[in-house]
Amino acid sequence: MKRIALVACCVLLLTACGRGDRQGAVGGAPLLTPAEAEGRSGTVAVQGFLWARPTDGRFRLCDASLESFPPQCGEPAVEVTGIDITEVAGVSFGENTFWAEAVRARGTLTDGTLAVEAVELNRRDATTGLSFRVIVPVEVGDNSVDFVALVTNSSTGPVDLRFLTGQSAEVTLQDPATGESVYQWSADRSFDQAIRDVTLAAGETLRFVLDEPDVGLAGGAYDLSAQLTATPAPGTVVGRLVVR
Repeated sequence: MKRIALVACCVLLLTACGRGDRQGAVGGAPLLTPAEAEGRSGTVAVQGFLWARPTDGRFRLCDASLESFPPQCGEPAVEVTGIDITEVAGVSFGENTFWAEAVRARGTLTDGTLAVEAVELNRRDATTGLSFRVIVPVEVGDNSVDFVALVTNSSTGPVDLRFLTGQSAEVTLQDPATGESVYQWSADRSFDQAIRDVTLAAGETLRFVLDEPDVGLAGGAYDLSAQLTATPAPGTVVGRLVVR
């Protein structure tokens, strides 16, 4: 059975129609710090400093990083399962320890352990205050992949977005050895050729879902990039797609 493991530096939700829906939760789950997650259970999203030492079987989302080399996990912390840290793009490594700043992981929290179902990282444009986040499952089924994109206005005033067509975002996969594009979500899709103007109020989030019934790739690792197809846009989100 072919399995797809995707760990992105940021995550994207898109829709073929491009209109999306508005919500503030992370993939429908409350966003918590490791301290807030203490004593909680159920489906949640936790944001913290990702720290892992695979040789000891330890994977944690920490409240803070403690200055040293390698950095240490600052308590309180949530134990995590379901992440292959060696395949997370953008992590640092030293002395058998992996770490990454400001990682959001969504999953099921039970007795202080988060069984991760999706990983999200964030990109923010300080000029506009727009935050662009992409949520991708750690593992998905044989052929289909759902990408989730969240655009949040973290400024103190409204931000006007202009989409030139019905497309709201783009996801592209490249062969890391050659740089050749091997997948583009918009390929063979048609979109309304009409300008859409959307105003995001301060603190408001626009959510898109991009579904792909068959990504159609051979086994291997692929570089992922994703963009919001609006003006202004927060920039490009990058990550990695691993097909098993």
